[in-house]
Amino acid sequence: MEKHLLLIISILTILSCKTAEKSSQEVIDPVEYSMDTNADFLSEYPEINAISIGIFKDGKKLTKYYGEIDKGKNNKPNDNSLFEIASVTKTFTGFLTAQAVLEGKLNLEDDIRKYLNGSYPNLEYQSQPIKIKNLLTHSAGFTRDFSSTLQKFFLDDISESDEKELRTYNKEKLLEDLNNFELNTTPNTTYNYSPIVGPEILAILLENVYQKPYSTLLNEFILKKIGMENTAIHLDENAKKHIVNGYTDKGKLVKPAIEILNGAGGGIKSTIPDLLKYIEYLLESKNPVIKEMKKPLFYDKEDDEDYGYFWRLNDKDILHNGGTGGSANWVIILPESNCGFTVHINSNGDTSGDLINAIAFNIYRDMASYPEKNMHQPVRKAILENTKNGILYYKNLKKNNPSNYNFHDKNVLNNIGYDLLGENRITDAIQVFQLLVTEFPNSANAYDSLGEGYYKNKQYNLSLINYKKSLELNPKSTNPVKMIEKINEILNEE
Repeated sequence: MEKHLLLIISILTILSCKTAEKSSQEVIDPVEYSMDTNADFLSEYPEINAISIGIFKDGKKLTKYYGEIDKGKNNKPNDNSLFEIASVTKTFTGFLTAQAVLEGKLNLEDDIRKYLNGSYPNLEYQSQPIKIKNLLTHSAGFTRDFSSTLQKFFLDDISESDEKELRTYNKEKLLEDLNNFELNTTPNTTYNYSPIVGPEILAILLENVYQKPYSTLLNEFILKKIGMENTAIHLDENAKKHIVNGYTDKGKLVKPAIEILNGAGGGIKSTIPDLLKYIEYLLESKNPVIKEMKKPLFYDKEDDEDYGYFWRLNDKDILHNGGTGGSANWVIILPESNCGFTVHINSNGDTSGDLINAIAFNIYRDMASYPEKNMHQPVRKAILENTKNGILYYKNLKKNNPSNYNFHDKNVLNNIGYDLLGENRITDAIQVFQLLVTEFPNSANAYDSLGEGYYKNKQYNLSLINYKKSLELNPKSTNPVKMIEKINEILNEE
């Protein structure tokens, strides 16, 4: 099976089939259809409280809210609700950095020490210094043990003394930790996510070159320009009343994240309408900063991902997610579809995290195939209930509604097949993979998946045939080569 950006291949294998089908007659508009069907799916899980979705498509904005912020209180989120966008804040810091690069105040290839007061001889490894671009792409080599104080930020239960220590952790202490940090990897070689340190160092560099506080730069270059009047890092007492409560998967109330340093890595709070203004600006503004932000700056070989100015890049699309102890969200931009969206839930944990990822990528796929509707959920429901009848349902749907649904996405059947494998329903999975091969006879991955199904069912000769076909269609693929060798060893032993 090839690695695909749509993470739901693995995510959905752990989710039970609870999706309620909606017909095309019930919801006509494909955007609302996507919002409603995905929210319905999420709402079936007890870990989920409220769901908030905003979509910008072809000049139109739509916001919808579902569920309850606090269970039993009938308090649905609304356009005034403030959400902690957490790591999506990094994209704003990336914006400011791109602005500085275009103005010639920073250079992506510059050693960061050029903009720091002090020598910092420790900020290089084997004569390779940390550069500006490394801060933007989590390839500087900073690890979570950078600071004993900052490590406490990620604790589930934090003591009053630890909270006080975090709140008093300032720029001077960060620079002291930076001076004491021991770099043990060559910059620009390994992706190592830096939730706080990288963005906060960038904030310091930006303050140094502009001679203005980070908060001022954020307001001048982004918030005021776009009209994001209900977005900020530091809130007044009245605004704090609108922060949406967050919960763990087990229903425990979680305090809002502690505000530390500039908040450049995760401190912004915003509303869905304001985030749609941000999305619209990223899509429709002629500001050259937008183009600069989309440049690929680092390729992570291990995960096969490209990164730009904090954004994860997928061809021309840009994506980022964020989460606190009690919330999770995504912002995804699809320029070729003139579309972008944000989705938020006020819970977090293993299940909530998987669910938000699954739904974000479902909506992503929906918008990419607009105006065709995504038939994944009704088809998945039917196949998981009864595979034979579900396959017949798929064929009838395609026969009777060929233009209403997206039948061109091979990932739909592929994902369902792996859902079945995840439930150890191997023969059912093989039936779905057989349908996948019939529908997409030129797909190397389809044959790879069918080969895996046969392999798990110990039908090695049939598995070998399909892996060979997969390799024939894609000679560069490594998985079939590995599996062919493995199967031949098994057959030779028989």
